[in-house]
Amino acid sequence: MLVLLLVLGSTPALYAQYNPVNPPEPEENIYYNITVACSPANVAYTYGAGKYLEGTSRSISYSLRNNNYTFSHWTLNGERYSDKTSFTYTVAAGNAAFVAHFAYTPTSPQEPSVSDEYKLTLTSNNDAACSFNRNSVTRVKFDSTVTLTAYVNQGYEFLGWYKGATIVSSNSSFNYLMPAEDVTLVAKFRYNPFNPSEPDSDGSQSNVQTTAKGDVNKDGAIDVLDIVAVVNYSLKGGDDNLSTYDITGDGVVTILDIVKVVNLSLE
Repeated sequence: MLVLLLVLGSTPALYAQYNPVNPPEPEENIYYNITVACSPANVAYTYGAGKYLEGTSRSISYSLRNNNYTFSHWTLNGERYSDKTSFTYTVAAGNAAFVAHFAYTPTSPQEPSVSDEYKLTLTSNNDAACSFNRNSVTRVKFDSTVTLTAYVNQGYEFLGWYKGATIVSSNSSFNYLMPAEDVTLVAKFRYNPFNPSEPDSDGSQSNVQTTAKGDVNKDGAIDVLDIVAVVNYSLKGGDDNLSTYDITGDGVVTILDIVKVVNLSLE
C-alpha cells in the first residue's frame, strides 16, 4: 500500500510537460526627443534639438541674436541644469527639454560708442544646418582678424560664406578681416542626406563637397533631367565617365540604372 501511494503521488511530476520560459524578445532601438529653446523667445539661436538613441551624445549650445541680453543658465525639464554656455548631453531614458535663460541687460545709452568697432552678424539660410563657433552678433575691431567656423550638421552640405550675393569663402572655417562697416555673413547649405560635407578643421583647408549618387548633371537635385541623361547614356553611350551613369555600380548602364535613378528622384 505504501509503495502504491508513492507511485501515485509522483504521477503528476512524471507526466508534467517541459515548458521552459522563452527568452525575452530583443528590444528595438528607443529614441528620445531633445528640444532646445530659449527664454525669452527669439533671443538666441539654439542647437542640438532632435530625436536621438539612448546613450548617444549631443552638443547643446546657443548663439546670441540680441546683444541686449546676457546668458544666465540652462534648465532641463524645468530644473536648473548648467551655467555653461554649451555642454555635451548623453541621452538618457526619457525626453529632454532644455531651455537657455537670458537676462535683459541693455547697453546704457550714455556709453560712448567705439568708432573703430563694427557689428559682425552671423546667420544661416537654414537654422538646422549648423552652429557657429562664436555668438551670432558681436562687435569686432576694424582691421582685426577673427576665425569664423560653421559646424555642419549631418545631412547638410556646406556651400559657402556669403556677404549679400558675393561669396566670401568656400571653407566652413576661415579667417575674416573685419572692414570698417557693419557686416552680415550668411553660411549657406544644401540638404544632402546622401553625402553630407564635413567641416574643415581650420581656415587653410578646403571644404569637401561631393555629388549625390544619381545626380548625374551635378545640379544638386535628382530629378527628371538626371533620368533623361541616364536613359540617353544607356541607348547611345558616351565619352563621359561611366561611373556617373552606372547608378547600380555593376559596370554597365541598363534599365536597372534607370529604375534606380527614378526611385532616388522620388525619395
